[in-house]
Amino acid sequence: MKTLKVLALTISISFFAASCGSNSKADTWSTDQKATWTQNCLEFMAEQGVDDKNAEGFCDCMLKKTSEKYTPEEAASITTEEERKLWEECDYNW
Repeated sequence: MKTLKVLALTISISFFAASCGSNSKADTWSTDQKATWTQNCLEFMAEQGVDDKNAEGFCDCMLKKTSEKYTPEEAASITTEEERKLWEECDYNW
């Protein structure tokens, strides 16, 4: 019984420490919001003439970076400068 309590306490502390150290907003995004965001990104990249493989990699990176820093509502209104910084973090050159 004592081992179970120690294990539960250890798991609780680990979870608490992990959540305190994380500033990610990724958990505010639903599966549908992620899918919609990715689809919009892929369509934009196709319009720019980027091939599917590069577009997918770039959009995956952009979604990861965007969802870590912004909620879906915040992401809808980020500035061009904020978006440019995310682009640079993904460092894609075609």
